[in-house]
Amino acid sequence: MEVRFTKSLQYYLDMVEEELLKKEACNNLMLGILERLQQEQGDCYLGWVEKDGQLLYPFLRTPPHNWVLPDLEGNMDKETVQCIVEHLWNRGWGVPGVIGPESYATTFAAEWGKLTGCTASVHMRELIYQLDKVKKHARQTGELIVAKEQDLPLLIDWLQQFGKQAGEEISLQRAEQIARRFIKEQSAFFWRINDQLVSMANCSRKTRNGAAINAVFTPDHFKGNGYATSAVAALSQQLLNKGYQFCSLYTDVSNPISNYIYQKIGYYKVGSAMVYRFRCS
Repeated sequence: MEVRFTKSLQYYLDMVEEELLKKEACNNLMLGILERLQQEQGDCYLGWVEKDGQLLYPFLRTPPHNWVLPDLEGNMDKETVQCIVEHLWNRGWGVPGVIGPESYATTFAAEWGKLTGCTASVHMRELIYQLDKVKKHARQTGELIVAKEQDLPLLIDWLQQFGKQAGEEISLQRAEQIARRFIKEQSAFFWRINDQLVSMANCSRKTRNGAAINAVFTPDHFKGNGYATSAVAALSQQLLNKGYQFCSLYTDVSNPISNYIYQKIGYYKVGSAMVYRFRCS
């Protein structure tokens, strides 16, 4: 069993994409990262475990973010995880955290802790949902509009508020970078009621057959009116109308309201993910 890395994105895609597509919605994060790297070159570690020249398990990281473990058909054994962990340790590469299917990420966290003495903490337990058809459509009284340049200050503010609620602090500088990218790519949308912007959602990643939604946010003083439901339903339908076969999104297991809302729209659970963060003395 051997861990290998490549700097060739095309070589990596040719090797891993078909495996990832077998569970496309569950692997929307890793597939989406690879899709974005095709559009924008960036720092990345493209790794995989192989045995006798055959791919066993791919994984990657785009610094400063966590290592990403995909959800493949069949089970990944402990020996494979140990192989990855030991290789990262021997290389001296940064491991701020890991995200992946619960069993994989938990094994990774335990093995990394044994090897390094670092303490692993669960940052978030997530469910992965997929939608093939919108069951509950948006309210007719509102409309979905794309975020424009004049919306930049509001988008920055809402992204920071969204980060706080999600337990992911977003600096003002980072929020502005994200907001400008969203506006440039025309991926962020607002739900508007009587000229008032009341909720937002973003189309975050694209895969071969699907699109992922994230950054769903409604300010506290607008909550309880179904605005997020309308925004997500309308954006999901818009993406399906564009030819995507499905939409996907991540939810926090501990938030029953959002999980209920998404199921009402037509989303159903296809997988789960665990996010661990590491603290080393």
